[in-house]
Amino acid sequence: MNAEMGIKLGHLQSMLLFALLISIAFGFLSRRRQIDRVKYIVWSLFLFLLIGVGIGWAMYPFSY
Repeated sequence: MNAEMGIKLGHLQSMLLFALLISIAFGFLSRRRQIDRVKYIVWSLFLFLLIGVGIGWAMYPFSY
C-alpha cells in the first residue's frame, strides 16, 4: 500500500477530531440519560477546543 494514500490532517483538524472523539466517549461513559449525554458532549467539546486553542496561543511566542 502506498503511504501517500493516507489521510493528512492539519493541527486544527487533528485537535477537532480528537476533541470530538474523546467528548463522545466521555459522554457515553459518564451519563445515563440521552439529554444529559448530549449536553455533556457539547460542553466537553467546547472546553477541549477552548483549552487547545488557548494552549496553542500561549505557545505561539516560543515558536521562533
